[in-house]
This record gives sequence, C-alpha cells and structure tokens, in this order.
Amino acid sequence: MKKFVLGLVALSCLPQVTMAEEINFSVSGGWPFILTPTVSTTYNDMEFYANYKIGADDGFALGVEKQYGNHALGVFVGAVGARDADYKCDDELSCPTFRIVLYEGKTTQGVGMSYEYRFNTSREGWALRLEAGYGKESKSNSKRFDGNVQVVYHF
Repeated sequence: MKKFVLGLVALSCLPQVTMAEEINFSVSGGWPFILTPTVSTTYNDMEFYANYKIGADDGFALGVEKQYGNHALGVFVGAVGARDADYKCDDELSCPTFRIVLYEGKTTQGVGMSYEYRFNTSREGWALRLEAGYGKESKSNSKRFDGNVQVVYHF
C-alpha cells in the first residue's frame, strides 16, 4: 500500500512541476517487468516521466530523458530491476543481471540510467529500452546492480 500511495503522489506532482506542453502515454513489456504504463510530458526538449513497473515484483520510477535523433538518454530514480532475492553470488560483478526467475523476485530501488532506441525520429511508435542502475533490494536492503529491458509503444 505504501508503494501505491507514493506512486499516486509522484504522478500527481509531475504535471505541476513541469508546466506540461502536453501529456503523453506509453506502455511497455519486457523482463523483469511484464507491464509498464508510463505518463510523460515535455518541457524545454526534456521528457519528464513517471511509470509503474509490474512483473516479477513492482515499483514506481520518476525520470527525465532527452532525445537525440532516434536515441533517447536519461536518468531515473525508483524501480531499477527485480530478481531472486535469495540467489547468492560470490561477488556482485559475477552475478547475472537478468537472471530469469518465476517466483520471489524483489525490486531494486535506486538510481539508474536509461537508453532508448526509437524506430522513428518522432516520439510516437515503437522503441527498445534498456535501463541499468544501482540500489537497495526491497527484501533484505542489500545493495546491488540491476536492470531491465522493455519493448515500448509510445502513443
């Protein structure tokens, strides 16, 4: 319930902070987040967004990105990835980032960077998005690197 309330507060603040030119929507799917609805707005050529990631676990993220031709680069804070919290590695660098699990995935909450390849130079249409970052895992508060991959459709 705490995540839900924080997410609603974040979504309600987004348009007020940026003085939106217009509100845009997108939806994506991938791993470990199966469904990610996103609300965004553009101000001074920067796209500010909030999304809710649902999948192996769930979480909210707030971010900003800038488009350069077909490429968009950005930073975000919130849900970075999700994976098995009980899976142990000898050291953080030898851990597989995208270990596929069906149960017990726990979200990594932290800061990250995003890269998106848009198949058009305009915002609308299909895109491939990669996110990676560092933060705390939601079950044991251990720190780790994590990431996700998404196929996105921008409306």
